[in-house]
Amino acid sequence: MILIALLVAAQITTVAGASDQKPFGLELEATYWHLRSDATISRERTTASGIVLGDELQHTRILDALELRLAAGVWRDLEVHLVAPLALRDSQEWSALPGGTLAGNTINISGCGAPGLCTAVQPIGVVPGQSGRSGFFDPTIGIAWSPINQEREPAPPPGSLPDAPAVATCTLGLDYTVPLGGRVDDPTRALSGTGHPEERLAHVLTAWAAFSKRFRVLEPYLKLEGSMSFAAGKAYDNCRHPELLADVAAANCAGSWKGQTGYQPAPEAAAILGTELVTYEDRARERRFSFDARAGLRWYGPSRGYTQVTDLLGKMTHADHYLTSTAQLAFYGHISRRFQFRAMGLVGLDSAHFLTHEDVGEDKDGDGLIIIWKAAERRRPTRTPTTTSGSTRWGAASAPNPRSSGASPARFP
Repeated sequence: MILIALLVAAQITTVAGASDQKPFGLELEATYWHLRSDATISRERTTASGIVLGDELQHTRILDALELRLAAGVWRDLEVHLVAPLALRDSQEWSALPGGTLAGNTINISGCGAPGLCTAVQPIGVVPGQSGRSGFFDPTIGIAWSPINQEREPAPPPGSLPDAPAVATCTLGLDYTVPLGGRVDDPTRALSGTGHPEERLAHVLTAWAAFSKRFRVLEPYLKLEGSMSFAAGKAYDNCRHPELLADVAAANCAGSWKGQTGYQPAPEAAAILGTELVTYEDRARERRFSFDARAGLRWYGPSRGYTQVTDLLGKMTHADHYLTSTAQLAFYGHISRRFQFRAMGLVGLDSAHFLTHEDVGEDKDGDGLIIIWKAAERRRPTRTPTTTSGSTRWGAASAPNPRSSGASPARFP
C-alpha cells in the first residue's frame, strides 16, 4: 500500500518507548496525504508495417487520504502499532488522446476466430469517463523492534549537536494488513458511483529492516522491505460477471478457469536510501528541526487486480512486473515531545508495462494453434493462431501509481 510505503524518515528506525528512560510510550499520529498520478495508456494497433503501440488514453488518479497511526511501546525498544488509512477522495478520470481507436474498435472480446465477429464497431468503454471511491483501506497491524539502538549510548550534553555514536540503530519490523472490511471493491460498480472503498480483501505480510546512524548534523538511513499478498476467499473474481468476458466464460468459469480469474495481488520489494540534515536541536527541550532527502525504488511483480483500465473495462486486468522510482524532500519540525509537524513533496515514475496481455491458452500439440472450445459447440473447436489474434494489449507509464496491479484482457477474463 503506497500510504504505508511512504513513511517518513523519523519513523524508519524510531519505535515508541525506545529509550531506557521511557520503557513504555504511546503515540498517536495523523497524517494527511495528497497524491496525484498521471499515466499515458497505449494500445496495440495493426499497421502496414506491423503491430505498433499507439497512445489512446490520458489517465489521472487523485487520492486524498488521512493516515491514522497508533503506536505503543510495550517493552524496551519493542513497539506494537496500528495504521488505519482513510481515503477521503479517490477519483479516477480518463480521456481520449488524438488518433485514438477505442470509439471505432471492431475487435470482439471473444477474438476474431469465427466469421463475422470483428466486423461491427464495438466501442471500448465510456470515454471520457470517471469513477470515485472513498472510505477506509484495510488496516495494518505490526511490530517493530530495535535490537541495536544508538539512543542507549551515553547522551551528549544538553543543547548540543551529538557526535557520532559508536553504533548504528537497527530496527526490524513485521506488518500484517488485515482484510477486515468484508466488502469487495467491485469494478463493475465504479461508473455507477456505487463502488465500495479500497477493501480488496487480501492478506498482506510485509517484513522490513531499517538502519540509521547519526553523524553530528547528518543521519543517513536505509530501509529494505518485501511483501507477499494472498487474496481472501471473498475477494473479487472476474467470473462473477461472465457477461463482460469472452463467450467461452460461461462454461470455463465453472471449469478450467475456476480459481484463475480472481484477485491476485502483486508481490513487492523496495529499497529506500536517504538522510536527514538536522538544522537545529535542543535535546533538553526535545526540539528538533531537520530536512530529509531520499530516493526509493519499488518492484511490483506480475498480478491480476486493479489497474488504470480496471474502471474503464469494469473488470480486473493483468499487469506485468514494473519498477517505481521516487524522490522525496521533506521538512520536519519537532516542537515538543507531544507535538511535531512535517511537510513533504514526492515525485515518481513507473516504468512502462503491459496491463492486458494474457495468452488465450496453451499450444498443447505444438502446431502453432490454440483450440478454444465454445460452450454451445463443444465438438466444434475454433482454432486461433498463437500470435495476437483476437486480443488487445494495453501499456501504461505513470508517475507515480499508487497501485498498478491486475489481470484480464480481451484474450482471457
